[in-house]
Amino acid sequence: MNDDRSPLLTLMSCVSCNITMRLETCSPDSQGKEILQYRCGECGRIERVLLIRRTWPAQS
Repeated sequence: MNDDRSPLLTLMSCVSCNITMRLETCSPDSQGKEILQYRCGECGRIERVLLIRRTWPAQS
């Protein structure tokens, strides 16, 4: 199952405060991968993560 809003996407913790960060934006890059931006509500720290989605091999 490929769910675009997987709960795992929202489980990023701030390295400074150790609290769960909020997913702020999600945008594609030039290669078709997605860049997720998280922001900490406590200290304002921003983290960006490159999301790479795997595809199932084609059946022959």
